[in-house]
Amino acid sequence: MKPTSIFLLFSLLCSFSLSAQKFSHADSLRGSLRPARTSYDVLHYDLKVKVDPEKTYITGSNSIQFVVKEKTKQIQVDLFSNLSIDQIVFENKALTYRRDGNAIFIDFPRTLLVKQKHQILISYQGQPRKAVRPPWDGGFSWTKDPAGKPWVTVSCEGLGASAWWPCKDHPGDEPESMDIRIEAPKGLMAVSNGNLVASTSTAFGTEYHWKVQYPINTYNVSINIADYAHWSEKMIQLNGKPLDLDYYVLQSNAEIAKKHFQQSQEMLRIFEKYFGPYPFPKDGYALVETDYWGMEHQSAVAYGNHYKNNNYGFDFIIVHESAHEWFGNSISCTDHADLWIHEALGTYAEAIYLEEKSGKEQAQSYLNGQKNNIKNRFPIIGPYGVNYQSPDSDMYFKGTWMFHTLRSIVADDKLWFSTIKDFCLTFYHKNTNAEEVLNFFEKKLKRNVKAIMSLYLHRADIPTLVYQLKEANGAFTLRYKWKNVPSEIDLPIEIKHSQGLGERIHPTDTWQQIKLTEAPQWDFEHFLFQVEKQI
Repeated sequence: MKPTSIFLLFSLLCSFSLSAQKFSHADSLRGSLRPARTSYDVLHYDLKVKVDPEKTYITGSNSIQFVVKEKTKQIQVDLFSNLSIDQIVFENKALTYRRDGNAIFIDFPRTLLVKQKHQILISYQGQPRKAVRPPWDGGFSWTKDPAGKPWVTVSCEGLGASAWWPCKDHPGDEPESMDIRIEAPKGLMAVSNGNLVASTSTAFGTEYHWKVQYPINTYNVSINIADYAHWSEKMIQLNGKPLDLDYYVLQSNAEIAKKHFQQSQEMLRIFEKYFGPYPFPKDGYALVETDYWGMEHQSAVAYGNHYKNNNYGFDFIIVHESAHEWFGNSISCTDHADLWIHEALGTYAEAIYLEEKSGKEQAQSYLNGQKNNIKNRFPIIGPYGVNYQSPDSDMYFKGTWMFHTLRSIVADDKLWFSTIKDFCLTFYHKNTNAEEVLNFFEKKLKRNVKAIMSLYLHRADIPTLVYQLKEANGAFTLRYKWKNVPSEIDLPIEIKHSQGLGERIHPTDTWQQIKLTEAPQWDFEHFLFQVEKQI
């Protein structure tokens, strides 16, 4: 589908804004979709990893089942260069391969034909990258619990799953299902995604076999090893169906966690009301304690906020990371440039949760606090086809305020929230991109919101209203126009009055004027824009 002229306009502006940003050859190999990647689609991973905390060393293998989409004799798989490959086996024979940094180009002895299904087994080992500042600068975290026992966790969003296991490390291709077998030392439990289907004693310790029954982002695949306390609950969802809840925390935190995690059920019901049923019912929902703040690891949400509620009475890590089960895990982007689809809606879900729980006034106060974090230095959407990582947090907070502004423009909560829910159901377990998302909202809301959303997503700055105000004999003349909004975009805003009433105006890029009985009060609580007063 070809972009509209507005999309082309903002993409051009975006390219100028990011022109100073440099991307390496490795970034291109990770982020691009070349024939060695587009030629195949992953069906299933069977990952097996032995984790040795004493040596900070892993030994493993991954069986990759795939279907051929375009005939080929070569495919690309990714694994960081500090991890060595023992061999790659296809049809009981070792394959030749070439490394280009973290990318592995695997050669087959014959041309693989379209629709054929094949399997390769990659064996590997080494010391994985140690996390620097998890989860933002991730990798393996090799720490100790309060009792001095090993505590091992993994975080790799941005860094990439190939930092610790061989896979097609691109957001556009998720396996349909996955087996994860983690071997942990004696006395420790290994927790991963999905359901635990078996635990088997080994000379080293215990191998825990987890099974994921849905598509999963590669960066969501997790390892958590500790002396965990575990308990389970079962909740009845609003749709009447049961959902298994599991919790894994350090033994010393079991008592406080059982009380603190009670907010999970209320949260899940609120999200079900607004976003539809929990997206991974067969795998269940879990919270797993980690030594870093949190991550949206699918069906095994990482939690490390030390059992603290904020001033609004909830633990935002539980709420935010769990919201990703809908936004990021069920609905996933096809390119790193569109991670805002995960983060803007995941953050906006916090405000929706709070509004349902405590009312609009509290939610507005919460949003006002988040607004202070908006930087307006870079576009939310980055360049496509490279391993792009956002340089700031605007995809969270500016993205949230974009949706809050849209809700205010629509001024029809029934339509607005039904659109959000329809979005979740329409893109259930799907990968998507900015244009598809914007087209969806425009069609459902039946107004020109695509251009407005493009304005916030593709530009670094926000709409600026230039105005002049003159007073004569107790009356006011207000002249106004947009400074940086193209004339074809209808972006209305509201002027508040002292009596609490509002008057909606539709600025363009040329001057307009209206008469007022009092000086204008700009509605910054519901619309994201700024003003410049001219004398």
